[in-house]
Amino acid sequence: MLFSSYRSKLLVYIITMMVLLAGSLIYTYSYVRNILLQEDEHHVDSVAQIFLSQLEAEKIEYQRYADIVAEDLRIKEYMFVIVGIGSEAQPLKDIYDRHFGWLPISRYVVVSRDKGEMLVGREHADLGKTVLDILKHTDRGTFYSYGDYGLELIAVSPIVYRGRRLGSIAVSYFMDDAWLSRYMKNSGGELFLTQDGIVLGSSSRKYIGQPFKIDNSRVQLGKDIFFVRPMELSPVHGSIPKVWFSLPETSLMKRLEKHRKATMLIILASLSVILLLGFIIVRNFTEPLSQLVKLAGEVAAGNLPRLDKSVAKNEITELSNQFSDMLQALREQQKEIQIVHAELEKSAITDSLTGLYNRRHLNDIFPKLIAQAERSSQRLFALLIDLDKFKNINDTYGHVCGDKCLQDFSDCLRQVSRANDYLFRMGGEEFLVLALSDDTKGIVALSEKIRRAIENLEVECNGQIIRFTISCGISYAKPGESSDENLNSMLSLADAALYRAKKEGRNRVRVDEHIQV
Repeated sequence: MLFSSYRSKLLVYIITMMVLLAGSLIYTYSYVRNILLQEDEHHVDSVAQIFLSQLEAEKIEYQRYADIVAEDLRIKEYMFVIVGIGSEAQPLKDIYDRHFGWLPISRYVVVSRDKGEMLVGREHADLGKTVLDILKHTDRGTFYSYGDYGLELIAVSPIVYRGRRLGSIAVSYFMDDAWLSRYMKNSGGELFLTQDGIVLGSSSRKYIGQPFKIDNSRVQLGKDIFFVRPMELSPVHGSIPKVWFSLPETSLMKRLEKHRKATMLIILASLSVILLLGFIIVRNFTEPLSQLVKLAGEVAAGNLPRLDKSVAKNEITELSNQFSDMLQALREQQKEIQIVHAELEKSAITDSLTGLYNRRHLNDIFPKLIAQAERSSQRLFALLIDLDKFKNINDTYGHVCGDKCLQDFSDCLRQVSRANDYLFRMGGEEFLVLALSDDTKGIVALSEKIRRAIENLEVECNGQIIRFTISCGISYAKPGESSDENLNSMLSLADAALYRAKKEGRNRVRVDEHIQV
């Protein structure tokens, strides 16, 4: 019979072990490949959500700029004079340029309500026409528009004096190459503006004009492959290009190809060694060989046991030592995979610049903190912190120093805050501290402690000392609401308190008006 001899049976055992070992290694590679792809998909989703949050924050910021101008008493009075007696509009423009020229906007217009005409900014006729169209439907809000200057964010606010709406102020911001490059630097991804399947704009100009075809949430531009996610801009006026956020897949493919070659090399080397040693020990089948067969079965089951090397010089011990080396190589690869996986998990919930938690982790952990607060009869307080005049730091010292300020601020925040507080970077220069406490005064004291620490913080960058201050708004989560509503309500109240702190002169802490201190 074919398998009646001892030798043939042993050969069958050896071949079977080789197949199992190769299968386990191939399965390990396939599993790791799927894990890496899934983690990259999750990472794209999380970074895309952060980008959407930044867009929302940008809309809020520019609406605030428009409201600041519209609420200025000097603007209102001159507007009243212009509309009431028909005087020249140049003084109104001079007031704006003198007191609000520092605002980071691209252009602005002032229109009257009664006559429906532009008073200031007539050189921006296209913007004025767009604003007049918007005012037919609403008198306040932010809108995205597309025209000769490309994609543009427009914020409109009414000018009301003595109960009479005199007109509206509209400020805008060009979402141009500089805007695209800034978001690419902040997120590490690419932004694409597309229309009719063609790239109209990109943070990398080499992609402009290339066809943009989505296949399984991926797009290939030249030799580069990207994970892409659509960004819905809303509300819009007229037709605008489609905005896509993407992260490169090329580096991941290179890592996977390198891992595949290493796995195939290990498979070939391991199978070669096993086959060679199997033929050598056919005549010397002893208990150590049985032990190796058992270990091979454990490897096939997904385990990586330890096998000590032997100093004896014979065929069996040589095979045993080779098997030990193979297991060590697999353990090292498994350790590398675990490290990569841990890094991907960490990057999904933390901000890459400051190391603080990101907005995604806030949404995950908020329900748990609310539940903990209810169990311990405490309140969950939110300390919303914003670095005062941070744009001036970037403009004066450069973005590298701006990033250094954010990092040193985050380090200082860790030192001053309590061990059980949760620290988040909400985006840009806005940060959040979540703290459990039953003592409102203690939370206010904590906020003041943070404020004083930052006030005394000196950041050294490029041989210069940079100092800055912060403003802080405090609110707390109200029990009985759904998690999302509670979080949004808490952040909204904290933002309102922060706005009061800014309005009253910055470098101060303000508490939600509903909180009794």
